[in-house]
Amino acid sequence: MKEIQDILSKAKLQFEAEEFQLALSDYQKVIDLDPNHIEANFMIGEIHHQLGDMAKALSFYIKVSDLQPEHAKANVKIEMINTILDYFNKDMHNP
Repeated sequence: MKEIQDILSKAKLQFEAEEFQLALSDYQKVIDLDPNHIEANFMIGEIHHQLGDMAKALSFYIKVSDLQPEHAKANVKIEMINTILDYFNKDMHNP
């Protein structure tokens, strides 16, 4: 669908320019048109990761992995965030 490709191109440029809120808005437009769009879901996860919202990032990475279990980048990100979250366990003393 040309409309989705146009939005994705614009969002990618915004992400590369670190205009994360603008990119997030455009990737969300893609999700509104196609809720299971792999690239848009992954990139929303990336934006939340960049903005420091690990829980939201993890949610989108898991969705991508559910839709495409062999998605290597999403699976690596899931493992990485889980490791970070395990490190910051409330029951432990953290530096």
